[in-house]
Amino acid sequence: MSMKPASSISTMSKLRDVMRDLLQQGQFSDMEILCQGVTFKVHKAIVCTQSSYFHSAICDGFKESTEKAINLQDDTPETVERILSFLYLRDYREEGHSVQYEQPVSEVAIRNNESDSLIPENEPESTKPAHQAAFNNIEVFIAADKYGIIPLKTLAASKFSRWVNENCSSPAFHKVIERVMMSVPPHESTLQEVIADFISRHIFEQTQDPEIVHIFNSFGSLGSLVIAKLISNKLVKRPDEQSAFAGLVQKINSSNRCRHCSKEFNVRFRNEEYLHGKFRCAGCSTRH
Repeated sequence: MSMKPASSISTMSKLRDVMRDLLQQGQFSDMEILCQGVTFKVHKAIVCTQSSYFHSAICDGFKESTEKAINLQDDTPETVERILSFLYLRDYREEGHSVQYEQPVSEVAIRNNESDSLIPENEPESTKPAHQAAFNNIEVFIAADKYGIIPLKTLAASKFSRWVNENCSSPAFHKVIERVMMSVPPHESTLQEVIADFISRHIFEQTQDPEIVHIFNSFGSLGSLVIAKLISNKLVKRPDEQSAFAGLVQKINSSNRCRHCSKEFNVRFRNEEYLHGKFRCAGCSTRH
Protein backbone atom coordinates (compact mmCIF):
# COMPACT_ATOMS: atom_id res chain seq x y z
CA MET A 1 0.00 0.00 0.00
CA SER A 2 1.47 3.32 -1.07
CA MET A 3 1.85 6.09 1.47
CA LYS A 4 1.64 9.80 0.85
CA PRO A 5 4.96 11.67 1.11
CA ALA A 6 5.46 13.55 4.36
CA SER A 7 5.60 16.82 2.43
CA SER A 8 2.15 16.15 0.95
CA ILE A 9 0.67 15.41 4.38
CA SER A 10 2.27 18.56 5.76
CA THR A 11 0.86 20.65 2.91
CA MET A 12 -2.66 19.27 3.42
CA SER A 13 -2.40 19.89 7.15
CA LYS A 14 -1.40 23.50 6.57
CA LEU A 15 -4.22 23.98 4.08
CA ARG A 16 -6.66 22.56 6.61
CA ASP A 17 -5.36 25.01 9.22
CA VAL A 18 -5.87 27.90 6.79
CA MET A 19 -9.43 26.79 6.05
CA ARG A 20 -10.16 26.40 9.76
CA ASP A 21 -8.91 29.93 10.43
CA LEU A 22 -11.06 31.32 7.61
CA LEU A 23 -14.09 29.60 9.11
CA GLN A 24 -13.42 30.58 12.71
CA GLN A 25 -12.12 34.12 12.20
CA GLY A 26 -14.23 35.11 9.20
CA GLN A 27 -11.36 37.03 7.63
CA PHE A 28 -12.02 38.21 4.05
CA SER A 29 -15.63 37.01 4.33
CA ASP A 30 -18.02 38.33 1.69
CA MET A 31 -21.25 36.72 2.86
CA GLU A 32 -23.17 36.10 6.09
CA ILE A 33 -25.37 33.24 7.23
CA LEU A 34 -27.79 34.22 9.99
CA CYS A 35 -29.36 31.65 12.28
CA GLN A 36 -31.40 32.38 15.41
CA GLY A 37 -29.33 35.39 16.43
CA VAL A 38 -25.98 33.88 15.43
CA THR A 39 -24.00 35.31 12.50
CA PHE A 40 -21.54 33.14 10.57
CA LYS A 41 -19.13 35.10 8.36
CA VAL A 42 -18.37 32.92 5.36
CA HIS A 43 -16.99 33.03 1.83
CA LYS A 44 -19.07 32.73 -1.33
CA ALA A 45 -16.29 30.92 -3.19
CA ILE A 46 -16.42 28.13 -0.62
CA VAL A 47 -20.10 28.00 0.31
CA CYS A 48 -21.85 28.71 -2.99
CA THR A 49 -19.71 26.35 -5.05
CA GLN A 50 -20.71 23.37 -2.90
CA SER A 51 -24.40 24.05 -2.27
CA SER A 52 -27.04 24.46 -4.96
CA TYR A 53 -29.28 26.25 -2.45
CA PHE A 54 -26.68 28.85 -1.45
CA HIS A 55 -25.61 29.27 -5.06
CA SER A 56 -29.16 30.06 -6.17
CA ALA A 57 -29.82 32.38 -3.24
CA ILE A 58 -26.70 34.47 -3.85
CA CYS A 59 -26.28 34.25 -7.62
CA ASP A 60 -29.81 34.15 -9.05
CA GLY A 61 -30.96 37.67 -8.24
CA PHE A 62 -32.89 36.99 -5.03
CA LYS A 63 -32.93 39.44 -2.13
CA GLU A 64 -30.01 37.57 -0.57
CA SER A 65 -27.83 38.35 -3.59
CA THR A 66 -28.10 42.06 -2.82
CA GLU A 67 -27.78 41.82 0.94
CA LYS A 68 -25.10 39.10 0.76
CA ALA A 69 -26.82 37.41 3.70
CA ILE A 70 -28.94 34.28 4.06
CA ASN A 71 -31.29 33.72 6.98
CA LEU A 72 -31.68 30.08 8.07
CA GLN A 73 -34.26 30.21 10.84
CA ASP A 74 -35.48 26.62 10.42
CA ASP A 75 -32.16 25.12 11.54
CA THR A 76 -30.22 25.38 14.77
CA PRO A 77 -26.86 27.18 14.95
CA GLU A 78 -25.30 23.83 15.89
CA THR A 79 -26.50 22.26 12.65
CA VAL A 80 -25.39 25.24 10.56
CA GLU A 81 -22.00 25.04 12.25
CA ARG A 82 -21.65 21.39 11.23
CA ILE A 83 -22.65 22.21 7.66
CA LEU A 84 -20.02 24.94 7.44
CA SER A 85 -17.43 22.71 9.09
CA PHE A 86 -17.94 20.23 6.28
CA LEU A 87 -17.83 22.87 3.53
CA TYR A 88 -14.51 24.18 4.86
CA LEU A 89 -12.91 21.09 6.42
CA ARG A 90 -14.68 18.13 4.73
CA ASP A 91 -15.81 16.80 8.10
CA TYR A 92 -17.81 17.78 11.17
CA ARG A 93 -17.93 16.87 14.83
CA GLU A 94 -20.94 14.82 15.82
CA GLU A 95 -20.87 16.41 19.27
CA GLY A 96 -19.27 19.59 20.56
CA HIS A 97 -18.17 22.52 18.44
CA SER A 98 -15.77 23.04 15.56
CA VAL A 99 -16.53 26.77 15.48
CA GLN A 100 -16.87 28.87 18.61
CA TYR A 101 -19.69 31.40 18.50
CA GLU A 102 -21.77 33.36 20.97
CA GLN A 103 -25.47 32.64 21.29
CA PRO A 104 -28.03 35.11 22.63
CA VAL A 105 -28.74 34.14 26.24
CA SER A 106 -32.50 33.98 25.65
CA GLU A 107 -32.07 31.57 22.73
CA VAL A 108 -29.89 29.23 24.79
CA ALA A 109 -32.39 29.23 27.67
CA ILE A 110 -35.37 28.54 25.41
CA ARG A 111 -33.75 25.61 23.63
CA ASN A 112 -32.37 24.07 26.81
CA ASN A 113 -35.84 24.11 28.36
CA GLU A 114 -37.77 22.91 25.33
CA SER A 115 -35.59 20.23 23.75
CA ASP A 116 -33.58 17.33 25.10
CA SER A 117 -31.70 17.20 21.80
CA LEU A 118 -29.72 20.34 22.62
CA ILE A 119 -27.35 20.37 25.58
CA PRO A 120 -25.94 23.48 27.32
CA GLU A 121 -22.41 24.09 26.12
CA ASN A 122 -20.99 23.92 29.65
CA GLU A 123 -22.69 20.65 30.59
CA PRO A 124 -20.26 17.76 31.24
CA GLU A 125 -19.84 15.39 28.29
CA SER A 126 -20.79 12.37 30.43
CA THR A 127 -24.29 13.76 31.12
CA LYS A 128 -25.19 14.19 27.46
CA PRO A 129 -27.77 11.68 26.20
CA ALA A 130 -26.34 8.69 24.38
CA HIS A 131 -28.45 9.46 21.34
CA GLN A 132 -27.22 13.05 20.93
CA ALA A 133 -24.72 12.18 18.18
CA ALA A 134 -27.40 10.26 16.27
CA PHE A 135 -29.84 13.18 16.48
CA ASN A 136 -27.13 15.55 15.28
CA ASN A 137 -26.34 13.34 12.30
CA ILE A 138 -30.03 13.17 11.41
CA GLU A 139 -30.31 16.96 11.48
CA VAL A 140 -27.19 17.35 9.34
CA PHE A 141 -28.52 14.81 6.85
CA ILE A 142 -31.85 16.63 6.54
CA ALA A 143 -30.12 20.00 6.13
CA ALA A 144 -27.68 18.63 3.55
CA ASP A 145 -30.63 17.31 1.55
CA LYS A 146 -32.41 20.66 1.80
CA TYR A 147 -29.37 22.70 0.78
CA GLY A 148 -28.21 20.39 -1.99
CA ILE A 149 -24.90 19.28 -0.46
CA ILE A 150 -24.75 15.67 -1.63
CA PRO A 151 -21.32 14.70 -0.22
CA LEU A 152 -22.45 15.92 3.21
CA LYS A 153 -25.56 13.72 2.98
CA THR A 154 -23.29 10.77 2.29
CA LEU A 155 -21.04 11.59 5.24
CA ALA A 156 -23.96 12.13 7.63
CA ALA A 157 -25.52 8.82 6.56
CA SER A 158 -22.19 7.06 7.13
CA LYS A 159 -21.82 8.55 10.61
CA PHE A 160 -25.42 7.64 11.39
CA SER A 161 -24.89 4.06 10.20
CA ARG A 162 -21.87 3.72 12.45
CA TRP A 163 -23.85 5.01 15.43
CA VAL A 164 -26.67 2.54 14.76
CA ASN A 165 -24.31 -0.42 14.62
CA GLU A 166 -22.39 0.65 17.72
CA ASN A 167 -25.34 1.70 19.89
CA CYS A 168 -28.09 -0.81 19.16
CA SER A 169 -28.29 -1.67 22.86
CA SER A 170 -28.82 1.96 23.86
CA PRO A 171 -32.10 2.53 25.74
CA ALA A 172 -32.65 5.44 23.35
CA PHE A 173 -32.29 3.33 20.18
CA HIS A 174 -36.04 3.41 19.54
CA LYS A 175 -36.05 7.20 19.98
CA VAL A 176 -33.50 7.51 17.20
CA ILE A 177 -35.63 5.34 14.90
CA GLU A 178 -38.71 7.41 15.69
CA ARG A 179 -36.81 10.64 14.98
CA VAL A 180 -35.80 9.35 11.56
CA MET A 181 -39.30 8.18 10.68
CA MET A 182 -40.91 11.44 11.81
CA SER A 183 -38.44 14.04 10.55
CA VAL A 184 -36.69 12.82 7.40
CA PRO A 185 -38.55 13.95 4.22
CA PRO A 186 -40.60 11.22 2.52
CA HIS A 187 -38.59 11.42 -0.71
CA GLU A 188 -35.41 10.38 1.10
CA SER A 189 -35.10 6.81 2.45
CA THR A 190 -31.35 6.45 3.06
CA LEU A 191 -31.49 6.58 6.86
CA GLN A 192 -34.58 4.38 6.95
CA GLU A 193 -32.70 1.80 4.90
CA VAL A 194 -29.77 1.94 7.33
CA ILE A 195 -32.17 1.12 10.16
CA ALA A 196 -34.01 -1.54 8.16
CA ASP A 197 -30.75 -3.21 7.17
CA PHE A 198 -29.60 -3.36 10.80
CA ILE A 199 -32.93 -4.71 12.07
CA SER A 200 -33.07 -7.33 9.32
CA ARG A 201 -29.64 -8.63 10.35
CA HIS A 202 -30.71 -8.83 14.00
CA ILE A 203 -34.36 -9.62 13.41
CA PHE A 204 -34.85 -12.09 16.28
CA GLU A 205 -33.30 -9.83 18.92
CA GLN A 206 -34.98 -6.67 17.66
CA THR A 207 -38.48 -8.12 17.44
CA GLN A 208 -38.24 -9.12 21.11
CA ASP A 209 -38.14 -5.41 22.00
CA PRO A 210 -41.68 -4.06 22.58
CA GLU A 211 -40.53 -0.56 21.60
CA ILE A 212 -39.37 -1.80 18.19
CA VAL A 213 -42.63 -3.70 17.67
CA HIS A 214 -44.53 -0.52 18.55
CA ILE A 215 -42.52 1.38 15.92
CA PHE A 216 -43.44 -1.25 13.32
CA ASN A 217 -47.08 -0.75 14.22
CA SER A 218 -46.73 3.02 13.91
CA PHE A 219 -44.61 3.15 10.76
CA GLY A 220 -45.61 0.41 8.34
CA SER A 221 -43.14 1.66 5.74
CA LEU A 222 -40.25 0.64 8.01
CA GLY A 223 -41.68 -2.87 8.32
CA SER A 224 -41.87 -3.07 4.53
CA LEU A 225 -38.23 -2.00 4.23
CA VAL A 226 -37.18 -4.63 6.78
CA ILE A 227 -38.99 -7.35 4.81
CA ALA A 228 -37.30 -6.18 1.60
CA LYS A 229 -33.89 -6.25 3.32
CA LEU A 230 -34.51 -9.75 4.69
CA ILE A 231 -35.13 -10.96 1.15
CA SER A 232 -32.37 -8.98 -0.62
CA ASN A 233 -29.80 -10.00 2.00
CA LYS A 234 -30.97 -13.63 1.68
CA LEU A 235 -31.70 -13.82 5.38
CA VAL A 236 -34.96 -15.73 4.88
CA LYS A 237 -35.42 -19.01 3.04
CA ARG A 238 -37.76 -19.57 0.15
CA PRO A 239 -40.63 -22.00 0.91
CA ASP A 240 -39.11 -24.72 -1.28
CA GLU A 241 -35.60 -24.28 0.07
CA GLN A 242 -35.86 -26.72 2.97
CA SER A 243 -37.05 -29.59 0.78
CA ALA A 244 -34.39 -28.73 -1.81
CA PHE A 245 -31.68 -29.02 0.84
CA ALA A 246 -33.05 -32.34 2.09
CA GLY A 247 -33.02 -33.79 -1.43
CA LEU A 248 -29.54 -32.46 -2.08
CA VAL A 249 -28.11 -34.02 1.08
CA GLN A 250 -29.66 -37.38 0.15
CA LYS A 251 -28.22 -37.12 -3.38
CA ILE A 252 -24.70 -36.33 -2.13
CA ASN A 253 -24.82 -39.14 0.42
CA SER A 254 -25.89 -41.68 -2.19
CA SER A 255 -22.66 -41.40 -4.18
CA ASN A 256 -19.13 -40.49 -3.15
CA ARG A 257 -17.43 -40.23 -6.58
CA CYS A 258 -17.89 -38.04 -9.64
CA ARG A 259 -19.46 -39.94 -12.56
CA HIS A 260 -17.16 -38.10 -15.01
CA CYS A 261 -13.68 -38.00 -13.45
CA SER A 262 -14.24 -40.75 -10.82
CA LYS A 263 -12.58 -38.65 -8.13
CA GLU A 264 -13.99 -38.54 -4.63
CA PHE A 265 -16.49 -35.76 -4.31
CA ASN A 266 -15.37 -32.31 -3.32
CA VAL A 267 -18.65 -30.51 -3.87
CA ARG A 268 -19.05 -27.03 -5.35
CA PHE A 269 -22.25 -24.99 -5.72
CA ARG A 270 -22.88 -22.33 -8.36
CA ASN A 271 -25.44 -19.57 -7.91
CA GLU A 272 -28.72 -21.18 -6.81
CA GLU A 273 -28.27 -24.61 -8.41
CA TYR A 274 -28.86 -26.19 -5.02
CA LEU A 275 -32.51 -25.12 -5.27
CA HIS A 276 -32.82 -27.52 -8.20
CA GLY A 277 -30.98 -30.33 -6.40
CA LYS A 278 -27.81 -29.75 -8.44
CA PHE A 279 -24.16 -29.58 -7.43
CA ARG A 280 -20.81 -29.80 -9.24
CA CYS A 281 -17.64 -31.79 -8.86
CA ALA A 282 -14.96 -29.37 -7.66
CA GLY A 283 -12.37 -31.22 -9.74
CA CYS A 284 -13.94 -31.26 -13.23
CA SER A 285 -17.04 -29.05 -12.72
CA THR A 286 -19.39 -31.79 -13.95
CA ARG A 287 -22.92 -31.07 -12.81
CA HIS A 288 -24.73 -33.84 -10.93
